[in-house]
Amino acid sequence: MDRTWPLARRVFLALDPELAHRLVMGLLALPLPWERLGDAPRDERLATTVAGIRLENPLGLAAGFDKACARLGALGALGFGYVVGGTITRRPREGNPRPRIVRYPRRRSMTNAMGLPNPGAAAAAENLLGSPRTAPRWVSLADEAVEDVVVAHRLVAPLVDAVELNASCPNVTWGRDRDDEAHLARLLAALRAERRVPIFVKLPPFRTAREREAVLAFARVAQEGGADGLTCSNTRPVADPRLAAGRGGLSGAALAADTPRIVAEVREATGGELPINACGGISGPAEALACLRAGAATVQIYTALVYEGPRVVGRILRGLLDQLDTGGGAVADLVGAA
Repeated sequence: MDRTWPLARRVFLALDPELAHRLVMGLLALPLPWERLGDAPRDERLATTVAGIRLENPLGLAAGFDKACARLGALGALGFGYVVGGTITRRPREGNPRPRIVRYPRRRSMTNAMGLPNPGAAAAAENLLGSPRTAPRWVSLADEAVEDVVVAHRLVAPLVDAVELNASCPNVTWGRDRDDEAHLARLLAALRAERRVPIFVKLPPFRTAREREAVLAFARVAQEGGADGLTCSNTRPVADPRLAAGRGGLSGAALAADTPRIVAEVREATGGELPINACGGISGPAEALACLRAGAATVQIYTALVYEGPRVVGRILRGLLDQLDTGGGAVADLVGAA
């Protein structure tokens, strides 16, 4: 795979982004040796527990790669500690008009304006029922109305280990003002009334002082509302005229410098009481270590898988083991060790 990936990468990057992704999802349906392709080490020192969920390692696949929750078995077999499917809404969505993905290969980044295309919660539940559990699986949920999220939750929560509420997608406007804080509080109250699995809230990123104040307030609302953890942060809203929508969410290496800072500030704002999943720009061991030391309990990747291929999973985990070989202890000892 190390020899063939550069060629495969050139082929995939020459294709339309959505066509390339459909081809990958088709390959994931095949009975290939996914464990070997991921080349992930197994070592008890990598094991950790987050919100009561035991993970073989702290590396997760972020939401968005498997929007229909149809290939989580193959993806988990690559060696991820957990995989996040979705984002799922109550009813099917086609998403935004195309083109809706722009790649920046030199920056190992991309912008998407997908608009949450997914088959709906009922179809996602069927896919989950037919998918083997090769790693703990979570599902990302989003919708405008509280009742719609609750209905989706009822359908998929019995089939997963955790739920992640998507409050960071540019297509979902939560987390921007006081009304959004009230909306999140109502949503968490409704889900708490029928809680089945841990609930994580995915936060928007921030760069300005005003954004920081809003997102940290949102994190505290999540904490007070009974969330079991936070994911921070995800795509950054940016403009790109090549997108039909004109704007989208930036992901990939361009976010790497901001993510540890955001993790540290969110952790401080919530008193270190909630586990944090770092997401945004993580593409290798250095970024993963920086986020863990900033206070993240786990780290998530997506764009790195697009550019680096499946062996990025093993490369990141071996990098963490190299650090543990040097400093001793287990991966949980790295959390907040900056």
